[in-house]
Amino acid sequence: MRRGRRLGLAALCALAALFLAGSAAAATGEIHGKVTDHLGEPIEGITVCAEGLTPLVGSECDWTTDADGKYSIGGLKEAFYRVGFHVESNHSLNYVQQWYNGKAHPEEADPVEMTAGESKEINAQLQTGGEIRGTVADLKTGLPIEGVQVCAQMIGFFQTGEVGYCGLSDPTGKFTVKNLGTGQYRLEFRTEGHVNYVEEQLPGPISVTAGGAIEVEAHLVPGIEIEGTLTEAGTGTPIVGLLAPYSVPAICALNSVTQARVKCATVESDGQYAIAGLPSAGTYAVSFAVDGVEEGFDLHPDGYVRRYWQEVPSFNEATLLAGTGGTVFDEIDAALTKGEEVFPNCEVQSACPQLPSGGSSSSGGAITTIVTTLPGRKGPARSPKQSPKCKRGFRRAMKSGRARCAKVSKKHKHG
Repeated sequence: MRRGRRLGLAALCALAALFLAGSAAAATGEIHGKVTDHLGEPIEGITVCAEGLTPLVGSECDWTTDADGKYSIGGLKEAFYRVGFHVESNHSLNYVQQWYNGKAHPEEADPVEMTAGESKEINAQLQTGGEIRGTVADLKTGLPIEGVQVCAQMIGFFQTGEVGYCGLSDPTGKFTVKNLGTGQYRLEFRTEGHVNYVEEQLPGPISVTAGGAIEVEAHLVPGIEIEGTLTEAGTGTPIVGLLAPYSVPAICALNSVTQARVKCATVESDGQYAIAGLPSAGTYAVSFAVDGVEEGFDLHPDGYVRRYWQEVPSFNEATLLAGTGGTVFDEIDAALTKGEEVFPNCEVQSACPQLPSGGSSSSGGAITTIVTTLPGRKGPARSPKQSPKCKRGFRRAMKSGRARCAKVSKKHKHG
């Protein structure tokens, strides 16, 4: 009995030791502090994040400092972190982002080591940010353009991402990009949705000083827009983009020669899509149900089989689109069926074959049709609904109230 009791006590002691060790290992640290401006006044609404530098250690954030400028980040594991202070989404604030200890870029940040259960105080004093502001207008008409995303990206040799902020042009074409530190910036004008202008980048860098402002006037060229609706074959139900862009089919405008993607879009909540701002000098094939393919790897399969306009399975059979600036091709629709994806071996620029000397390429013997628009039309031109052209072996026919291309039977002669 005595021996058994001694073994039981030893076992209990061992279990207690394991429990205490586990509790110590599970203990987490905390970083707290205060954020002020250059005058020492507290700043409310600053986001503070501790980013893990150790593999498998993520990030923890306090998304907004309080009215006293205070923040607190808990749940930190034993690891090294870099602590950053920046404006996340409050457009009224204009402060230069900063990393501990007073550094301008995350790669320069002093690492913060956290041990189990440790609490550290880290304060920050932020500079007033620089601004790039101005207007965006149509090159020919001079009319303002609303909805252009203007982004300033700091130029430098950064491994972990660029430092930059963006602004959006309002109905008068005016924009402001805030929170910029002293340095050289690349200014980009990006368009999405139905903003049908070609994306541009300012030719040279812009020098910005923290607390200062730069005025810029930009003029953009109208582009080509391709829009339509995605539905499921058989049911006609729109494919809704609730989880875009991860599990919803993407639609891409492809270079008609190299097959490389020029610009892509995902479907909206009603099954519609729009690819705007395509350069008018190009000729495009439209690919539906494009998964997140990077160098041959399927990152996010959408469950639909890829199709090309008009309802054909391969690039060489696709009807091509070409137009002048301001052209809008609508009703470029597709009905998708579910199934396994078959990759077309291209569409990623680095994976595409090099063009032969002379700058032309063969389409493999397939004859394709180029849909063009007439010059001289005022305002945005629409794709020719009344007289769509069809590829060889197909003829125009009305289907569900719309002009479609139907396969020619043997008794018909294609004109």
